[in-house]
Amino acid sequence: MQGAENTEKQQLSAPLRVRMWEYRIISVIVCAFSFWIASKGNWNKIPVSIATVVLIIGIAIWMLGSPDDYNGSTDICSMIAMDCPRKIEEFYEAYKDVRTPLGSGYLVQFYTMRQPALMFGPDKNGDFLYFWLSKDGNIGYLGYSFMTSMIKGKYNDPIFPAEEDFGDNTAKYVCYQSDVLLMQKQLRESLEHFVKTKQVLEIPQSHPSEVYTFTEDFKLTGQHFDLCDNEGNRVFEIEGTAPLRTLSVYDNQHNEIFKMTKKIVSVLPTYQFYYRGELYGTLEKKFVLVKDKFEMKVKEGKLELTEYAGSIGHNFCVTLNGKTLGTILDNLDLKMENIVFDNAVIIAYEEKYLPLLAAMAVMAARELARDRS
Repeated sequence: MQGAENTEKQQLSAPLRVRMWEYRIISVIVCAFSFWIASKGNWNKIPVSIATVVLIIGIAIWMLGSPDDYNGSTDICSMIAMDCPRKIEEFYEAYKDVRTPLGSGYLVQFYTMRQPALMFGPDKNGDFLYFWLSKDGNIGYLGYSFMTSMIKGKYNDPIFPAEEDFGDNTAKYVCYQSDVLLMQKQLRESLEHFVKTKQVLEIPQSHPSEVYTFTEDFKLTGQHFDLCDNEGNRVFEIEGTAPLRTLSVYDNQHNEIFKMTKKIVSVLPTYQFYYRGELYGTLEKKFVLVKDKFEMKVKEGKLELTEYAGSIGHNFCVTLNGKTLGTILDNLDLKMENIVFDNAVIIAYEEKYLPLLAAMAVMAARELARDRS
């Protein structure tokens, strides 16, 4: 229902509206057929198993009908609606001079498709993003892959190639990895904006000064975290006492900045956030099948904490009214403390929101620990 409401707001073109309803009608028929299979089999184990598979197929068909439904189900690939039939060459001309963490765009040929695709990357690990159009040019798809063997050849070379040498600067390397992780979301927003306005949005990149490490220390009576800058200086400390219903964020003078209290009586996990003693907002978990998502209404608008499905580790993006404030990434350094504890890396794109990001990281760590248990 939410997807349908958002699709109406997007005002899809006539061919896409027809496509959306065709897929939804087929989906309803397939789902109804799954219930028929189960009922005819008297709800026995084998018929119910077959009906479950058919039902999943029916739901998948529904998800393919519109961009909002499709994009809400996965982060690996994004669907972008065109206002009219488009050609890939239009997008190449728009993005061939745009710098991104994966370099500028250029045209390639894949073994799996006849038409050319716009590609960004690959980086030194082989990760790349690629954008292609359907045969009628009414729908675009933005995908992620690491299978460079599927690239048949290049039509041209990127003006700005992907960065390959990160040196020994750990903070810079973390920035790069975060930017690559976020780039698909940012590129999708840029492509959607280009379709509507014929103007390209800049793909932002983070800087080493924005990187903070979030580490947990062992404590018998509760939980303790330190938030340090990239030079190892402590910026905030987070304390929580058993039974860990409440955790507080303190500055170096031990002044409480944020406090989080988990509500006991709630269907889905809910946290109340307090900023300097006053209620800041209530963060509630939303029912989403593929990834964890939390929302909070604050004075500035809607704050969201969304997990990136399909990425290595547990990684989250924090946005305010759609604008990215920062990211919370698993610290994947193969060290014992990172394996045992809920250690993470925080990138704050706006420093004033760093205390909030620290509080969000604590909450995410608590929920991950809760899921494991």
